[in-house]
Amino acid sequence: MPRSTHPSYEEAVREVEQIVTEIERGEMDIDQLTPKIKRAQELLALCQSQLKKVTDDVKKLLDHE
Repeated sequence: MPRSTHPSYEEAVREVEQIVTEIERGEMDIDQLTPKIKRAQELLALCQSQLKKVTDDVKKLLDHE
């Protein structure tokens, strides 16, 4: 089975944490800052989407009980 093109929730969170750490420590070149922040935004949007889906799924399951 082919691997999804999107990272898992946990992978996305780890990558965002890594980006934040690099920024906080000053380890990121200024030329990398904009693309890294855009990547973090994409990952956070993915996480929000996944959380909403799980929340909706759980609500549906609980409503059927």
